[in-house]
Amino acid sequence: MKILKVLDWPSKRFYGESHHFYRWKKNLLEHDLKVEFYYDHNDKRLRDADYLLLHSRYFADGWQNIHTRSSKNENELIMYLTEMKRTAGRLIWFDAADSSGSSDFPIISFVDVFMKKQRLKNLDYYTVSNKVNDLRIWLNTISDDQKTTFVPCPEAELHKIKLGWNIGFNDYRYFGYKMSRLSNYLSYRVYPTHLSTYDKDRKYDLAFRGTIHKDNGNRNMISYQRNHVLSLFDRLNLQIASGGNVSKARYWKELRDSKLSISPFGWGEICYRDFETFISGSVLIKPLMNHLETYPNLFIENETYVPVNWNLEELEARLEHMAAHYDDYKHIAKNGQEKYFNAINDSQGFIETFKQNIE
Repeated sequence: MKILKVLDWPSKRFYGESHHFYRWKKNLLEHDLKVEFYYDHNDKRLRDADYLLLHSRYFADGWQNIHTRSSKNENELIMYLTEMKRTAGRLIWFDAADSSGSSDFPIISFVDVFMKKQRLKNLDYYTVSNKVNDLRIWLNTISDDQKTTFVPCPEAELHKIKLGWNIGFNDYRYFGYKMSRLSNYLSYRVYPTHLSTYDKDRKYDLAFRGTIHKDNGNRNMISYQRNHVLSLFDRLNLQIASGGNVSKARYWKELRDSKLSISPFGWGEICYRDFETFISGSVLIKPLMNHLETYPNLFIENETYVPVNWNLEELEARLEHMAAHYDDYKHIAKNGQEKYFNAINDSQGFIETFKQNIE
């Protein structure tokens, strides 16, 4: 029996990126991996683990946030990692950043495994040190003075970048943030994920809530795709549920009543909306995802989602065509929903993948 100790992100424990470790704690134990959770990096019980996994957002108030990063908190973190590496069989850094890029490479030499929620297929991108490459690869076309560059990964450390898991395993049940505090095995038996039938009658062609964001020059036009989507609505002759923020209940109802759902890139490629779309039985439309690897891999072109170019230049025509020929795309909603449901209930698959990638 080996022990995995997890220094978790306290504010999102139970239902966030570590949700499945709580949910499948018993399953992990049956696979000879005992999981223990901790919420204080100074807890002496974190020592002497076979595996010690550090959730990067635990350090979000200091080094892990590039806006508050400093030489002082970087040195403090490196000292901590050095100390913990002496006591752990394998020290694992879970980079919880939203994008396939990373700002955390300055500490990669101090850990054994560097896990990404989504990893670029072209690993060499991580090693390049120049002003051309942006932290978010899809923003490489913008001007150099707006880029968010990253400290490159040393080539000798590249082998440490392993595929972790994405936010598909988060708890998206309507009351999941409450139920997840209970025994997760019992929780899902009493309160399973509720999927909307993909072929139900839907009164909206599209549901997309949001407002135009004015990007500051140093924020790398993060909102470009989102803003482009919103700018189309006045020209589209479609039934669209749009506007500012609404209640959670109304948001879910609109999405479940919508034929199509757009999920543009933002801080990262993968978004909560991807999985909310699968749950709702809408057809997912998303910028092309074939540049990355992720787990679970639910993004299969024209099978689980409809791809569009990163600049979204063909989106307007694509939306109008899909709305007019919706019956031709229903199978994509069906496939996406089935693959999502199977993945979030596949403890065996996750455990095998995770154990393989931490070695």
